[in-house]
Amino acid sequence: MVIERAGCNMPRRRGSSVTMSDSEKVAYDINIAYKKPEEAAVRNAAYPEYLPTWHPISFPPLPPFEFTDPALRVTDTTLPNLLGRIGVGKLQDMQPGLGTVVTGVQLSELSEKGKDELAWLVARRKIVALPNQDLIDAGPEAQENFMKHFGKLNYQPVSGTVKDHHAFHVIHRDGNKDEIDVFFAKKSTSCLWHQDVSFERQPPGYVMLGLLEGPEVGGDSVFAAADIAYK
Repeated sequence: MVIERAGCNMPRRRGSSVTMSDSEKVAYDINIAYKKPEEAAVRNAAYPEYLPTWHPISFPPLPPFEFTDPALRVTDTTLPNLLGRIGVGKLQDMQPGLGTVVTGVQLSELSEKGKDELAWLVARRKIVALPNQDLIDAGPEAQENFMKHFGKLNYQPVSGTVKDHHAFHVIHRDGNKDEIDVFFAKKSTSCLWHQDVSFERQPPGYVMLGLLEGPEVGGDSVFAAADIAYK
């Protein structure tokens, strides 16, 4: 499971100087099948409760809101409530300026102060990876309640969501093999850079990413920090 500081990805390139006919155009996003998962996929899914749904749901325009970063509440940067005063939790930096792996910590067991300290760590390191989290097995509602600590939930307007839990953005590949074949007929890689929800007036401050099922090789996410690149 990864918790990231939203907006640390490099912006996606949009637009092109080349004009293509309709028959030549390729779907940009091959990660999400914009239709109900097939019955076989539902039967075989390890976590069927997380499969995407496509119900026609509308929300009113989001008015400006006050946001207080929970990281600002931290006064002890040794992070005793996150890592434990006896040093149960361990930190291992992945790169000098970006990314940290946290082991020995279960998100489901964190106190309110522990969550604040996690926010501080994410704000400082931008990407925090926490392997083997039971919060995934606890189900969508438990994850949703956990993330409410970090601010207002975000609803993406053009993605599949978990049933009754619309703050989830489900990245799911099933039933769109034809799209994928067309995509790779014209491209050699599915690498796509983007910045999370950059179009919103107040983009999300923290994002949780959990891998439920994936291939043994590939399917990786690569992160870049625009502020470090600028420096």
